[in-house]
Amino acid sequence: MPVLHLLSNPQAAASCLTAVAPGDAILFIGDGVFSCLDADVSEVRLGLLHEDALSRGLTPPTTLELLTYRDFVDWVVDYPRSVTWR
Repeated sequence: MPVLHLLSNPQAAASCLTAVAPGDAILFIGDGVFSCLDADVSEVRLGLLHEDALSRGLTPPTTLELLTYRDFVDWVVDYPRSVTWR
């Protein structure tokens, strides 16, 4: 069953990236957006909360899906399970 990983803390990135499985998704939120630059995983959907990236002065990589808050809600609904990495 696919899992949505909400990565809100850059210190938790290594643990999160080792826990993901094919079909999962990682959504970078809050200060976790800084970890998106180091995300090198395959077969995993990667998203970035666009407003969080902009408020932290981060230029989003083109390889990630940029999400609005409405998109964030859609992702939560689309994935039956979620884990928050803090």
